[in-house]
Amino acid sequence: MRDAADPITTKGTRFDMSAASANTPDIKLQVKGLAKLYGHTIALDHVDLEVRKGELLTLLGPSGSGKTTLLQLICGLQEPTTGTVIIDGKDQTHAPVNKRDIGVVFQNYALFPHMTVAENVGFALKMRDLPKAEIATKVAKALETVGLAHAASRSPSQLSGGQQQRVALARCLVYDPAIILMDEPLGALDAKLREVMQIEIKRIHRETGATIIFVTHDQQEALALSDRICLMNEGRIAQLGTPREMYDEPQDLFVADFIGVSSILRGTVKAGRLETAIGALPVAGDTLPDGSRGALVVRPEAITLGEGFCEGRVRETVYGGAELRVIIDAGEQEIIARAPARDFDVAVGSMVRFGWTPDAARFLMDKA
Repeated sequence: MRDAADPITTKGTRFDMSAASANTPDIKLQVKGLAKLYGHTIALDHVDLEVRKGELLTLLGPSGSGKTTLLQLICGLQEPTTGTVIIDGKDQTHAPVNKRDIGVVFQNYALFPHMTVAENVGFALKMRDLPKAEIATKVAKALETVGLAHAASRSPSQLSGGQQQRVALARCLVYDPAIILMDEPLGALDAKLREVMQIEIKRIHRETGATIIFVTHDQQEALALSDRICLMNEGRIAQLGTPREMYDEPQDLFVADFIGVSSILRGTVKAGRLETAIGALPVAGDTLPDGSRGALVVRPEAITLGEGFCEGRVRETVYGGAELRVIIDAGEQEIIARAPARDFDVAVGSMVRFGWTPDAARFLMDKA
């Protein structure tokens, strides 16, 4: 959240919008000029966003970036200060939660402990007064989709955390909602189980074709799961794109620093090179005018160890099985490199040369 002297007229970043897009069959959800303010504090700053039918879009960002606020406005848990929410071409901005045809998977599962797995999954259908035979058929199909057909008669307490999360997902899938919202659903799981559930969510998404909006602050999770990532910062969209676009083509230093690991080398352009704390570095592409300020963004896998145009002292190494992560102090600059663990070994405290090809580094101008 951030403050603004005139929050009502402050405009956020806009993406992929057109006058007729709300009526495009491929657009499942459209938010237009959506804002949420608390007095003069902006939680969401006039966001425009389209979610395509059948895609898995991740809302990613640090705490307070606006991702959860946007999710709550989409599903109707909060009223926007201004803006519209359009689902399947219909304005749902002020529709109650139970009229939006949206399923929500929470981090804490929210299962009824006194009900069996099948009863939990079928609860929404029972509230809709569907015939018992139809409920049983739909529940069986949903549990089969998430791999829990064998657990229909168990209670939630008899399931592991990952299995309970699958039940929560089946409860959404069973009534085929227009959109499924997942609010950090894997946050309570350990690292290994999170990876397993990421694969399961990808499989279920692929097999069902569901439209999913997934909220997380974990950038590795976003890269692993998403068709597209919507990275948010200070209530605005910082960048929207595929995982590969976000990693390889960050539009600014915030995106470059948040998505993946980078060495960010700030400086001033002089005679076609960037004057930095570790020396004058080559800048690929068009010649930049002298005095331009910006930074080179270098990913760890782009750095060659053992040779190159720079030198530094190894501060730490981290063994990761297949790879070795090497953290180098080059004056006041920290450099992070990766190398195959079998091919490279280096002692902490030793000096090492390093470098990269000019086109492997991305130059980003400082914002005025």
